[in-house]
Amino acid sequence: MNKMENCVDVNQMYSIGEVAKICNVSRKTLRFYEQLGLITPDYVCLENGYRYYTEKTMNLIPVIKYYKQMGFKLQEMGNVQNTGDYFYQETNFLAKLSELKREEQRIRNSYTAVSDWLGLLREGSIAIENQLSNVNVKYLDRESYVFMEQDFCYNYMDAVINIPWVNYLEEQGCEITGPVILHFENCEEKMHCKSRKMKVMQKPVSIANSETPLTFFGGQMFLSSYYLGDPSNVCQQYQKMLEWAKANDYRCSDEVYERYVIDYWSTMNADNFVTELLIPAEKLRK
Repeated sequence: MNKMENCVDVNQMYSIGEVAKICNVSRKTLRFYEQLGLITPDYVCLENGYRYYTEKTMNLIPVIKYYKQMGFKLQEMGNVQNTGDYFYQETNFLAKLSELKREEQRIRNSYTAVSDWLGLLREGSIAIENQLSNVNVKYLDRESYVFMEQDFCYNYMDAVINIPWVNYLEEQGCEITGPVILHFENCEEKMHCKSRKMKVMQKPVSIANSETPLTFFGGQMFLSSYYLGDPSNVCQQYQKMLEWAKANDYRCSDEVYERYVIDYWSTMNADNFVTELLIPAEKLRK
């Protein structure tokens, strides 16, 4: 049918307003479909520009809606009006499935990261509200972490925000979750502000590069204690932990981990910082 022909019986067709009402779409949407070449009117009046659609053409709109529901973009649908099998092609569906799987993984990673961050904020809030600073013993499961060896100069903002670390993660195609953890090989040196090296660690949720080096953390008992406030004053808490270990017959490892629960990623007010100190330890047998 010639879409510009003047002798067409429009009484057998539906106006753009009628189509919009019947299919629960706006006229603007129908015009947008036309611009994309998805659905064009079967007749356009030369005198007034009114657009008319046959029932067959109108029935393509639910098809488009369903494909949109499945995740197809309008630009991916092609001209459904001029093909007998619409835009059904197995390759299109396989490609869309692969795309949706990637999107599903991205959303899952984002959900994990947001959920973990919320957990840290709640953990830190409880520690602050209850002024938790006692020494405890806890077991941590063994998990793999992405890491990077770096110099340490007691600038905690640079160590925690850590632009080189973020750049490294991007280079490795690595998405992370949970707190920044700083590992120091010698607790005594850290306590007396003599540490010059550290290992920054975070838990990965996705790694594009299979050759990215990983380290393991956990799988043993730790002395645990929260330090509330500016981490530059954390040394006194280490002394408290070592004295507790001695009084309660625990042997501490040389190394120490600082797990940043609330830090510069959440607030610039150091008074609200919460850092968990973790020292590997074992109970001495009498």
